[in-house]
Amino acid sequence: MSKMGSLAMEIQEMVESGLNSDVVAMLLNIPEDMVLDVMDTMGMVEPDMDGYDDSMDGDMASGLASAGWGTDEDYGYIGCEFD
Repeated sequence: MSKMGSLAMEIQEMVESGLNSDVVAMLLNIPEDMVLDVMDTMGMVEPDMDGYDDSMDGDMASGLASAGWGTDEDYGYIGCEFD
């Protein structure tokens, strides 16, 4: 098998395992356009990240809620202080 043929197979395996084209290009140290060309030739598409839900990423309240500690509203805090 030619060097390009084995590279194309390696790209295909990496994409099928769920890696995006930019990651594959970085790992193989090749231009992303080359990865996209191979994907296009093989009828492949980028892994779908549209269904990824990041609503629980990054803030303290969502972290505590996902850890089972609830949210401020669960403990009676409604966003204002009374003296």
